[in-house]
Amino acid sequence: MDYRKDVYIVIAATIFFGFLSKVTVNMPYMAWGYFDQFFLLSLLWWFLYTGALYVAIREYMFNIDSYPKVLGQAALFGAAATLLKTGIDALTEMFVRQSGNTMISIFVMELVLLLFGSGAMIFLFYFVAKQGISSWKPSLNLYAGIIGGTLAFYIGIVFYYLLKLDWALETYSGAVGAEQAKFNLSTKFARESAGVGMLIYVVIFITMWLALRKNAEKLEDVH
Repeated sequence: MDYRKDVYIVIAATIFFGFLSKVTVNMPYMAWGYFDQFFLLSLLWWFLYTGALYVAIREYMFNIDSYPKVLGQAALFGAAATLLKTGIDALTEMFVRQSGNTMISIFVMELVLLLFGSGAMIFLFYFVAKQGISSWKPSLNLYAGIIGGTLAFYIGIVFYYLLKLDWALETYSGAVGAEQAKFNLSTKFARESAGVGMLIYVVIFITMWLALRKNAEKLEDVH
């Protein structure tokens, strides 16, 4: 029996989620009020990804007696999670749309994306798989270090582009006006950083699943 089937599912689903999102919509974000192909594709990728996470947690629990039944439950979970994500994105957009700086807007949206994806995994482990929260163990330090280091790297990239934006505004804004230049340049730099953002959430989501799994193993050792 393969005891890591859930890990394979999460790794494959996360990589495909990141790749397809980057290729089709750049970032899987449901911009409320823009019901176009990008909105629908973002819905689809979140639906499939969260559904795959549900299948993975059931594989982890060795609780699949009928794949059609589990896939139906995964579809319900994916639909509910995607609806919730759409609402969160709508609220996020209300706060970021006034910034006029696409770099800051994208940074906030990607933080929300990271929090939501991680929260979905935590929900599955502690409410579906019924795992508790153990005290911190040294074996979790590796996962915490990877997540912390990845976030620090990403924050560094954001600051780099913000500094680059300030320099570019000082140099070129006179040609098109300050506000228009700020919008154009921040949009350009946000697109450049989107590939890094995709790698960030792929690494963090996979590491988060492995960390939650390790935490559960520690609980089993205690009992």
